[in-house]
Parts: sequence; C-alpha cells; structure tokens
Amino acid sequence: MITKSLFINYKVCPKNFWLSVYKKDVATPASELDKKNIETGIKLGEYGRTYFEDTYLVARFSEDGKADYAAQVLATKDALIRNHHVIAEASFRFEDLFCAVDLLVQESGGWSIYEVKASSEYKTEHLFDAAFQCYVLRKSGINLNNCYIMHLNKTYRREGDINVHQLFEIENISNHDDFIATLADIDDDLLEIREIASSKKEWVVPFSKACKDCLFHDYCTSILPKNNISIINGIKADVAYQFINQGIITVHDFVSNGKRLKNPRQQVQLESMIKDTGFYVNRQGLTQFLNSLHYPLYHLDFETMNEGIPPFDHAYPYEQIPFQYSLHVETIKGKEYMHKEFLGHALDCRRELAKQLCEDIPFGGNSVAYNASFEKTVLTQLSVLFPDLKNHLLSIRDNMIDLKIPFAKAYYYDSKQKGSNSLKEVMPALCPHMGEAYHKLPVVHNGGEALAMFPKLMNMVGSEYDYVRRGMLAYCELDTLATVEVLKVLYKAVE
Repeated sequence: MITKSLFINYKVCPKNFWLSVYKKDVATPASELDKKNIETGIKLGEYGRTYFEDTYLVARFSEDGKADYAAQVLATKDALIRNHHVIAEASFRFEDLFCAVDLLVQESGGWSIYEVKASSEYKTEHLFDAAFQCYVLRKSGINLNNCYIMHLNKTYRREGDINVHQLFEIENISNHDDFIATLADIDDDLLEIREIASSKKEWVVPFSKACKDCLFHDYCTSILPKNNISIINGIKADVAYQFINQGIITVHDFVSNGKRLKNPRQQVQLESMIKDTGFYVNRQGLTQFLNSLHYPLYHLDFETMNEGIPPFDHAYPYEQIPFQYSLHVETIKGKEYMHKEFLGHALDCRRELAKQLCEDIPFGGNSVAYNASFEKTVLTQLSVLFPDLKNHLLSIRDNMIDLKIPFAKAYYYDSKQKGSNSLKEVMPALCPHMGEAYHKLPVVHNGGEALAMFPKLMNMVGSEYDYVRRGMLAYCELDTLATVEVLKVLYKAVE
C-alpha cells in the first residue's frame, strides 16, 4: 500500500522510497529530539481538531495499538453519510493508495483539506503531502475545493490558555506552483513508484542535495571515501554531490581536475588533506586572537528548549527558552578555574536563571562561548524580558568573545575536524579525552537530548528526579569544560 509518507519519500528521492520499503532498518535511528518532534506533531494535531466546532474523529486502532486503516475508511464513509461537517483523520483508499486527512471540512458546497504541520511555515514536502491527498480524495469521489496548510504562527505570544485560532496560521496552497505541478505529474509518478516497489534490486539514483538530511545518508554515503569533497568546509551539499556524480570524489580528484577555492579556510583544509599534514597553525592570527582574551575569563554555555506549543505565558512557538547554564571561571590563564551552574526547578525559570547569571558574571566581566551568536541571542531576549536586569545582561553579551573565530578564520585547523568548525567536531579533534567523557555520561549526551529531557524532568519525583538532574548538570558542565580544554590547546600551539 502506498501512503502519503511513502509518496513524499519518493518525491524527495526514489531511492529513499525503495529503502523505506525494503531496508528501513538501515535508517539512522530516531534521536530523542526526533521523538520529541513527533510528540509535538501529535499534540498539535489534537489542538487542530479544536479549531473547528463539532469535529468528528474517525481514528480507529487495532488491539496492538496501531492505526486500523480499514476501520478508519469505513468510519469515514459512515461520517460522510451522517453529514458530519468536520472529520478528523478522514481516511480514503483508492486502489493501492491510502491517506488519512488531518481535517476534512465541508465548505463552499464541497470539501477542503486542512493539514496541520508542526512548523512555522509550510515546506515543499507539505505540498507533496497535500497533493497526494487531493489526488486520492478526488479519485474516491470527493468534491474537493481547496487544500490548506495549518502551521504555527510564529508571532503568537501565549497569554493564558492556548488560543488555537491565534496559534495556527492558515495558508491556501491550492494555487501554489509546486502543488499544481505535483498533481499534474502524479499519474506518471505512481507508475514509477509501483515499478520501484516491485523491484527487489536496490534502486540507484545520483546523489543530490536531499542526501544531506536524509535518514539513509550514512548508508548511502558509506560507499564514498571518508575524505570525500563533501567535507570541504563551505561547499554546499548540492554542489559537492554534483562533483561526486561526475566522478570528482576525493580532494585529489578535485585538484587534478583544475578546481580551485578562493576561501582561505578551504585552502588550508585542502592543503592539510592533500599533504596529510595533520594540523595547521597561523601563529600571527591565533596570537592576535588569544591576546584579545582578558582574565578572569567566564566560559558560558546555555541549554535551551524550543517548544512548538508555547509551554507558558509570554512564550512564542519555537522560541529558544534557556533553562540551564554552565560557567567555568578561569581566574588565571590555563591554570585555575572554578565551576558554577544553574538548572531550573520550574519549567519557566528564566527570571531565576537571569538573576543568578548576573550574580555569577560581574558587570563588565569578560566571557567566552563557542558560536557565541547563540548565547548573545539568549542574553538579548532575556534583557527584553527583564528590564531591571537589562544593563547587566547586555554587558555580558557585549563583552563576549567567540571561541569559534580561530577555527572559522583558519588560524588553527586539525584534519580530525573533518572540515567542520562545530564544537562537536573541534572538541574531540583537539581534546580526545573530552570526547570519551561525553560518551560516559549516564543521562544526557548532547543538546538535543537535554532540551527533550528538561520538560520530562519537571514531571519526575524522588530518586528518578535526582538522578536525571545530576545527569543534566554533568552534561552541561562538560560543555564549558570543553572550551577550557580547547583554549589550552590553542595556547600551546603558539608557545
């Protein structure tokens, strides 16, 4: 049976469709963040059902808890006969095609589809989704007028109970070019989909931009050498994969085919990869950066959650809401430091966090963060929220230096960074012992797990609460200890 999810997989990449049918176990397992996003989508679907009055739900489940498609189709037919005006999970089957519509609404002498999406704007795959549903419903004899996407309204600020009519923004995509084009091509697409589905032989397609964020990325790219050109910093995925499709796969292929890069950062990386030099140091640039640091130095890292459904008053959809920070204070360069930390005891702990931060970092104190634009944004948002702390919070922001600078400007490059400037690659490249420390953590191992865990922590009690809280503190502490250790390596490089 071809569902709308499989159809979207095909439109993104035909091989993705084949793998979803025959080798779905080779996909990258869902992360805690992925699971949280799925939960958000389910919850938003429930809110969407309250947007219209007298919504009738036809969702049906088998004894094992899975959706019973056949029962849903029958329940939908019954709902139509009984003239329900709004049907949630309205289900239709035409030949080997099946879809369940989030909301089927009777209007203008016919019906319209309303698809609820957990994003702040509609995406191309949402248009594929709606077009497939439109096709199936029309083939099933439904007089369909329009297709709408209900996505989150990013300007909605919660005040009191959730107002679903303000939470969602509705856009009619019936006249969107991609929607119309998908409908026009769908008969031809279905012919190929059925051909692919009947093939036991793994489908082969060229690499494309879609590969970058695909769940099958690691499986499909496993045939490529580790040092292929896709790891060259700054080369967009679609450009890199175009080269690979042409047989220009390694950096040696890249250079031998007369390709050149103007970006100094890329040139350093290329030279390191070709000559296998290990690492590169621009002593002048790195020394200049290190001389800009003044002690005591406050290493800061925030953990934030970004809930699609604003969890409390004065919050917006997907707003970065801080709930934790770690602070390593170096009193003397590379020798002495103390650790301070904060982890909220309530879901909305921004006031307590901001107040303690102002106590932990003195006015005018010099701070450092990796990819500091994120920390600066959080500080700016807190300064708006708490005017009485504004000057102090902005002082912390304005006296912050970004530890990413020497890597982004190629003052220091280690081939083990694999072309990346992100801390998750820089830290284990420069400080392998820190990478091992992260692996040994008992509860949280990355930022995605932290933001997914914090709301759960608020519902825990007793020993479970204490255990998870200690685990979250241990993770965040490593984030700033990592910047302390990275900075030590940079100082040593210019000795």
